[in-house]
Amino acid sequence: MYNVYSLADTKAVLYHPYVGTANLHLCGRGRMVVSFAGDMSAHTMTADGTVIINRLKAENGIITLEVPQNSIADDFLRKWCKYLRNTSRPDFFHLTTLTVTDQAGGFTLLCSGVTPQKIPDRTFDRSSTNLTYTLLAASITEQ
Repeated sequence: MYNVYSLADTKAVLYHPYVGTANLHLCGRGRMVVSFAGDMSAHTMTADGTVIINRLKAENGIITLEVPQNSIADDFLRKWCKYLRNTSRPDFFHLTTLTVTDQAGGFTLLCSGVTPQKIPDRTFDRSSTNLTYTLLAASITEQ
């Protein structure tokens, strides 16, 4: 029996109600890494040497997107960042969701409260390069 992985079968959709929807898998998304930031547990040692196991509930994380500069994905992400930077409505800032569906693996990641950590650096060279967008997510859950 074989395990199967296919980037082509991984769908990623970024949505903000006032900016729109980007099907990143159709418009130039490259590498994507979803990292959970919070620990699931921590151990505390008491004075008498007893270990107390603490179950933690942290669902936040970091999403790293690499997209070719000047691609449709880059254009959408720049527009989204510009909107969030300039909006006078702070309650609109955290409305972005990212849904990642891995059809080969059979799971979906739902990311909500997605915000850009910073605008990506711009590289000017004789050939095109990838840009890295680092996004923060308040909640990442696996379905």
